[in-house]
Amino acid sequence: MEGSIPSAAPAGPRGVGWVAAILPLRRSELAAAAALALTYGAASIGSLYLLFAPNAGVTFWPAAGVAFAALVVGGSRLWPGVFVGHLIAMFALGRPPEAGDLVVAGGATLAALVPALLFRRLRLDPNLTTLNDILALLLGGGVLGATISAAFGAPVVAEAGGAGRLGLTWWFGHVAGVLAVAPALLTWRPGGSPALRWPDRLHLAASLVVSVGAAYAIFIWTPPELLRSWFIFPVLVWPALAFAVRGASAALAGLAFMVFLGVIEGFGPFIQVRGVREQVLLAQQFVAIVSATVLILAAVADERRGREQLRASERRLREESEALETLYRTGAQIAAELDLDAAVQAVTDAGRSLSGAQFGAFFYNVVDDVGEAYMLYALSGAPRAAFDRFGHPRNTAVFAPTFAGEGVVRVADITRDPRYGHNPPHRGMPDGHLPVRSYLAAPVRSRSGEVIGGLLFGHSDPGVFTVRAERLIVGIANQAAIAIDNGRLYQAAQREIAERTRAEEHQRLLMNELNHRVKNTLATVQSMGAQTMRSGRSLVEAREAFVSRLMALSTAHNLLTAESWESADLEDVVRMAVAAFDEPAGARFSVAGPGVRLKAPHALGLAMALHELGSNAAKYGALSGDGGRVDIAWSLDASGKIAFVWEERDGPAVQPPVRRGFGSRLIQEGLARELNGEVAMDYRPEGLRCELRFQLDRAEREGVDDFPESDADVI
Repeated sequence: MEGSIPSAAPAGPRGVGWVAAILPLRRSELAAAAALALTYGAASIGSLYLLFAPNAGVTFWPAAGVAFAALVVGGSRLWPGVFVGHLIAMFALGRPPEAGDLVVAGGATLAALVPALLFRRLRLDPNLTTLNDILALLLGGGVLGATISAAFGAPVVAEAGGAGRLGLTWWFGHVAGVLAVAPALLTWRPGGSPALRWPDRLHLAASLVVSVGAAYAIFIWTPPELLRSWFIFPVLVWPALAFAVRGASAALAGLAFMVFLGVIEGFGPFIQVRGVREQVLLAQQFVAIVSATVLILAAVADERRGREQLRASERRLREESEALETLYRTGAQIAAELDLDAAVQAVTDAGRSLSGAQFGAFFYNVVDDVGEAYMLYALSGAPRAAFDRFGHPRNTAVFAPTFAGEGVVRVADITRDPRYGHNPPHRGMPDGHLPVRSYLAAPVRSRSGEVIGGLLFGHSDPGVFTVRAERLIVGIANQAAIAIDNGRLYQAAQREIAERTRAEEHQRLLMNELNHRVKNTLATVQSMGAQTMRSGRSLVEAREAFVSRLMALSTAHNLLTAESWESADLEDVVRMAVAAFDEPAGARFSVAGPGVRLKAPHALGLAMALHELGSNAAKYGALSGDGGRVDIAWSLDASGKIAFVWEERDGPAVQPPVRRGFGSRLIQEGLARELNGEVAMDYRPEGLRCELRFQLDRAEREGVDDFPESDADVI
């Protein structure tokens, strides 16, 4: 149970916290409350001495506006300043405060404290930037505050001697004081609204001079005319619309001073009303209504201006977001796109979209035989035919700054530019050219600093391209340079890869051919050695025959590797190719045919084929035995077509091969492709017959001395 009884120790701090919540205990708060007391007292004394009307009381109570503004900005703990300031005013009247004065001071304090607490609790803006802020000022500080003040003050005044009829003037005087003074103090306080620029200061000063001057003319200087009082309203609209509540509050403060000064001194339109009290009441109502109307108008105009600025900011933000999205998308596309045409087209399309151009083009620097010109590389917003039929743009004064890399050219109307229209033959744009008025161009530089070309954009309307568009096009030009550099690198890499692939393929073919050549050479050497040994010669004779055959084989290899030959005699090719297999010469081969010269590639192809045929004959055909022979003959017809025949006989029985080896493919496919002819291989039992038909080309036909008159000699 003991634990449930609160300890007495915390009571002190809780009590101190409660006091601190309602009283200014900190030094800064005490200083602010003291300053409020002095300001409130001075405003009250001024009202009592300067704005007091006989039989009507105080016409205008600006101290109410001072108190409300101070508690809204400084906080509710400054309320003692209001109470003390009211008592200071009583002392200024030359008498000590009485009980009734304390009641009136308390009412004045509550009239400022309660509306200020509501204003702060609703988290409204002391700068009065919205309509809600103005309504809170009007209904809270004005209506509610005046009601509280009159509720406390009216009974006291009534008990003082039958002055109850002053209750309405008391109420409207409070409302007029709050509406005419509080907005000016709130919006013009240090650290409140941002400082005005000098042109705006001069503008505001002019509007205030006109407003106060018009108020002086209407309410003091001119003859009294009641309806003339409303002439002030259009003048007050000027600062209200131009400077919102800040300008309206300054003008209303000057208006209130002129209105009440005129009533007290007996000037102005309100003196037409009978009775001082009625004159004061009408002036108070006029100031309250005009102040409320102008403040609401200023707040509505400020809110509308704010919404328009917000929409404009949102539109600019949306445009910037779209621009950033386009730049990001273009950058990503360039990074992923290695095709030069596609990348540059993407950059050109993005530039046209960002700049708002109707059409755009990318021109690439090209120098032809006549002079400098620029080739159309990419086009956006118009068909290529719109440019192609006019040829390349020349290096004129309009284009030169771009393609020389001097900088961006942005012209509101190119037809009025001094650089335009000086070059023949068209002296400007030719007939049928795209209509260009607005012109924007930016050079495109590579990483090395080389001017690659230029991005050009146009629009048929003048003044389309802005500084923002120019800034975006510079960024697009940088991306175009990246795209072209990347495309060039990619194309160079592709060429290098292709060349490397061809080199590797060529190397592989050479290795396969070398491997095959070595095997065939070894087989040929083995066959030659076997034939030499079977001949029954002595070792010395066999050795000489074998060496002779090796030399013949070497001679045939020399023919195969003679890449520098331009042509060779067909008979020489045949005899050199079969020399390794024909020992002694003419013993195994018969060669016959007209004189024909073949180009080196054709001679090499035929020599390789004869070598294969000889190798196959030495291993499997007529040359594998002692009595076999080979007949080689060719003929030439009048059209330059060769019929070449290899025919084996007197050898072992021949059977078609089970599979086709490299040699057969080389003869039937490689040779046919090399000579652009036809190869037929007939594996007859009595011996292989290979027939080759091919057409001499123009150079080979020119090397033939005599063509036959008919086809009678063709095999």
